[in-house]
Amino acid sequence: MFEKLFSERGLSLDRMRVLVEVHDAGSIAQAAPGDPIRQSQYSRQLRELSEFFGCEVAQRQGKLLKLTEHGRKLADLARSHLRSLEDFRAECRTECPDYTIAAGDSILHWLVIPRLGTLAGSKPAVRFATTSLRTNDVVQQLADGRVDFGVIRQDALVDGLESAPLGELTYVAVVPKALVGRGKTPTLKDVLGGLPLAAQTADGQFTQRLRQIASDLQVEIEPALACQSFPQTLSAVRAGGFAAILPTLALDDLPAGSHVLVKADPLKQLTRKLALVWSRRSTHVRPTATPLAQRLVKIFKIER
Repeated sequence: MFEKLFSERGLSLDRMRVLVEVHDAGSIAQAAPGDPIRQSQYSRQLRELSEFFGCEVAQRQGKLLKLTEHGRKLADLARSHLRSLEDFRAECRTECPDYTIAAGDSILHWLVIPRLGTLAGSKPAVRFATTSLRTNDVVQQLADGRVDFGVIRQDALVDGLESAPLGELTYVAVVPKALVGRGKTPTLKDVLGGLPLAAQTADGQFTQRLRQIASDLQVEIEPALACQSFPQTLSAVRAGGFAAILPTLALDDLPAGSHVLVKADPLKQLTRKLALVWSRRSTHVRPTATPLAQRLVKIFKIER
């Protein structure tokens, strides 16, 4: 059995691991930055894989040696194989399997990480890692097996992903009391066009919708502070010098009585339906993924 795989030299777990590393990094130079000896070893191991399979798994593109289509396909097969072996080893040694959850920074900060603690000490035990990625990157890394679960917008779902709805992520305008005049309740128009605003600008869809809301109110958004993430805008609000549009999940991180909430119908346009997603293929490679997904859906549910 499998005589053709073992009749020649060149195939090994170590070479397959190198292939996966190069795939994830993008090139040999990026997989072993600043280490010419290791880069030479990687190049040799990929060449040996090419000779074994009878196809080029890597080709030079400019100054970089990158995987070919055959190489990327083989890397996907290798990742699944290595993951299955690692899970089997953990099972035999009664060790915890490792799972990676990817989402945007604010979702990790206010939804995922705070609630994962409820699984600590539960059976069967699991270890988690989190990684902050934009939605398109979450989908891509789920497809190629680099992450196990993701939390993304439902409208970003693609074929090949299993999913379960988590509820709606809503937004509210938040103004520190220090910025509110005595006896005056600010309006959304005040927040967007009159008060010093800390705005999260890294999320293209969110920013576009917020600018449309401002346009409808006949104001132009000119942030006094441009931030890369919602946790940064929360810090600006907490310091008392800026107003912001924040996910309602973030409000628990603000001191009680320190701010005023401005709820307005136009902000409903920012509402997002979230879903927990995982690769259909991963449920075959990692049988424990499906029951774990069911546990994650329960703890990540957003209650109205």
